[in-house]
Amino acid sequence: MAAKKNNEEPKTNKAQVSGPKPWVFVLLVLTFYWAVNYLDGHGGGFNASVYAPHRDAASVASLKVQKSPEEQAFESGARIYRGVCAACHQPNGLGNANAGFPPLANSEWVLASKPDRMIAIVLNGLQGPVEVAGQIYNKVAMPAQGVALSSEDIANVLTYVRRNTDWGDAHNLPLVTLEQVQAVRASEAIVNRTTAWTADELIQQFSESE
Repeated sequence: MAAKKNNEEPKTNKAQVSGPKPWVFVLLVLTFYWAVNYLDGHGGGFNASVYAPHRDAASVASLKVQKSPEEQAFESGARIYRGVCAACHQPNGLGNANAGFPPLANSEWVLASKPDRMIAIVLNGLQGPVEVAGQIYNKVAMPAQGVALSSEDIANVLTYVRRNTDWGDAHNLPLVTLEQVQAVRASEAIVNRTTAWTADELIQQFSESE
């Protein structure tokens, strides 16, 4: 008797594949949320100048030592001097005798007790012979800077040349104030002036006595 043919296919045990558990997805979302908030609060905007425990550039900037008005005036004057004056008077203040540029370092004009004559020179310029430190400079032709420089600029640059101790120990005079420059600029001698000063005119017009 023939065996009965079994047409049924053998059953196989298939492993059931399931998706990720819901709690895994929730954990990932919470982790991402925490990371974003942490970087937002502690990353400093990815600014290299921001460091812990500070969180932004403003906090770091507030730590910088605030400079005094005198220091700010001196530094501003140094920038103006380099940009306007140094080409003739040289960065070291020694001038150029061959070109007719007198020195500012240890100059009796610069180190006078009152800055009025120097203010007038910057405002209107200087021409003709001038004696500085015992030497006569005959080719002086300094152009007026009263239009190009504000009163504050003039105060700052004169503060720099009168207080720059790199030029000598005598350069330790008080700073030149904005009010001093404004007073000279508003004086009749300056308002009515259309030409550069000579040394003799400056001596006659601006007294050195307090």
